[in-house]
Amino acid sequence: MNEDYYKGFGKIYFEKIIKEIISIGNLKINEKKILDYGCGVKYLEKLLKKKILNFDINKKYTEINDINNHNFDIIVLNHVLMYMSEGQIIELFLQIKSTKSNCEFIIGIGRMSLINKLASILSFNFKAHTGTKTYPDKQIKIILEYFEIISKKSVFFMTDIYYLKFRN
Repeated sequence: MNEDYYKGFGKIYFEKIIKEIISIGNLKINEKKILDYGCGVKYLEKLLKKKILNFDINKKYTEINDINNHNFDIIVLNHVLMYMSEGQIIELFLQIKSTKSNCEFIIGIGRMSLINKLASILSFNFKAHTGTKTYPDKQIKIILEYFEIISKKSVFFMTDIYYLKFRN
């Protein structure tokens, strides 16, 4: 995620998403080890004010090379699955389930609705959703196949946040 997302209208939106992720997972008081997969500029860590594992495609922000070499109890994927193919998403879920079957997930999915499109125009973010490989309906279909929903929240009718655990 680009640092520019945390300026102007984008800051209100994305900060609200991060705050809801913290809330849904009780991450401020939770002692579980957190992996922020697709951490971007480490905004989750900044708001939590505690050290977490940060992993990103951008080497400037990532702290670990391979998530398999680290222990974590909760993995956060906020607006990340959209940039992965369906096969990559399934592979990631299966990889984690094979070694960390008790891992919990907090996943933020942008709806890519008319409201999202209007917000991107109003915030002059004309490249929103560029690079999308898997659209929200497919992301949700995959999630429902592999996970039980513990709880769900919506942010401004633009992003849904799911708190999940693997199906048995």
